Amino acid sequence: MQPTSVLGDVRGFARDFALDALPKGMVWDLVDYIPRRRGARLDGRGAWKYLSPSSLSGQVWGGYHASYKAGKSLLVAAGPDIYEVNPTTGNAVSWGALFPSLRQNGVMLRDRVYFASGAGNETPKVVTRSGDTFPVASLAGTNAPHASLLGVFKDRLLAAGSVSQPQRLYFSELETEGGPPGAWDALGYIDTSLGISAIWPMGAQILIFHDGSIEKIKGTIPPSTDIDTDMYLDPFTDQVGCQDPASVVGWQENVIWAAPRGVYLSDGSTIRSLTEQGGIADLWRTLYLNKRPGTYVTSAIFLDLLFVSVLIDWDGSTPNDLRPFTLVCNLGERSWTRFANHGMTAAIPSSADGEEVWWGVDGHGHAAGYQNRLATLSSMLFVDRDLTAMRSGNEVAAYAAPVDQVDGNAMPVLPQVETGWLRLGQEGVKRVRHVYVSHTTENVAATPATNHLRVSCRLDPYPYAPYVPVGEIPGSDDYERYRLRLGKRSYGITVKVEQITPSYVSRLHDIAVDQWAQDRGKL
Repeated sequence: MQPTSVLGDVRGFARDFALDALPKGMVWDLVDYIPRRRGARLDGRGAWKYLSPSSLSGQVWGGYHASYKAGKSLLVAAGPDIYEVNPTTGNAVSWGALFPSLRQNGVMLRDRVYFASGAGNETPKVVTRSGDTFPVASLAGTNAPHASLLGVFKDRLLAAGSVSQPQRLYFSELETEGGPPGAWDALGYIDTSLGISAIWPMGAQILIFHDGSIEKIKGTIPPSTDIDTDMYLDPFTDQVGCQDPASVVGWQENVIWAAPRGVYLSDGSTIRSLTEQGGIADLWRTLYLNKRPGTYVTSAIFLDLLFVSVLIDWDGSTPNDLRPFTLVCNLGERSWTRFANHGMTAAIPSSADGEEVWWGVDGHGHAAGYQNRLATLSSMLFVDRDLTAMRSGNEVAAYAAPVDQVDGNAMPVLPQVETGWLRLGQEGVKRVRHVYVSHTTENVAATPATNHLRVSCRLDPYPYAPYVPVGEIPGSDDYERYRLRLGKRSYGITVKVEQITPSYVSRLHDIAVDQWAQDRGKL
């Protein structure tokens, strides 16, 4: 009897379907695995590393990677302060007070970076660069608005989210007329229909997000006391909105955002639900309902992957599967996986040089030494290499000293996958004899006697039925196919493979079972 693969060409995981009717390429759960990467069907992610060597003054709220005329600078807002952080060493220098909190990253206009108060009760502040210093000043021009949301549109600063005028979008003067640091026109605003929760300029329009709806402002000339405006307010949708401005990100001339009912993508004229297309809409709604009070959904784009982080409450007694995780969407395929032990309080993308995202690590539930710090997304997806050794042609020395994958907060990276419930043929009883797992699970120190993978199965097509242990598999320095005895009678099977100790390399190539059908008239 030839074994039958139960893994297939995995693209992601889905939960919106019957366990025995998952779409092709989908499994029931996929944790800390990246599909079709580095020569394997499933490749374990790398560990994330702290960038900042010590904790900052408080939670990381946001920031901006600024390309000043004087040079590039990574600005990070943490606690009440603004820092200039070395993107290589993580050394941070405080340049004074900013705001107690932020709702989004800063924005850059000309040679200035602007930040808004998370409470929406102060005027924005501007951070400039003079040599190696970073002066911080409040906008003190006449009519400068209070705001919690900022954007840039046609050389003007946009401001919204004021406590006193939550429905109002303000426009600064052009740089040639004094710009945002100067006076603001007393009539330079447009009132929308509801309180503004996020803004996103795109092309010749500005998307205005409300809690439950979206409008557009179209035109190019904003209102003022001297010039007639050509701008007008146009409804976009009353079926979806946004409550989390930190979740709004751009990708290839599209905008992506998170809402209570899903994660959406729009080109400004149509809207698509990424969670519906990926088959995780039910999971997303449950996750969003459990969002920790006082926290925001945070999104980031890295290598055409969308990272969406929802922070939930947990403690030391919470099972690992119920602790916070980040959903990761392959935007080219609309497929999802999830990264455990990963929660972002903010995500700051690079504006130049190589692609990078610096993110604030959620320290909830961890000791003080693991709180209020930065990390990078690249460490989870790239292999560290020594460029000098690469140029000399020494491929062996080019790779950095390998380490087993343990995240910066001392939590090991333990990938796992759960297949759908597969009938393995026409309806009827089968005898399942063995489970085969093809893998490469390599430690830095050779420990062949150590078991690294645990295999279990479920014989009922119910997502939360208990798993039956099948056995454990030791590590291997090379590709290995391992056979485990099952010897069960069933109509179908779900197989779960989970790593139980960390390793340097974790690749899963295939899962298969050998089975044969019995008389289909038997029950």
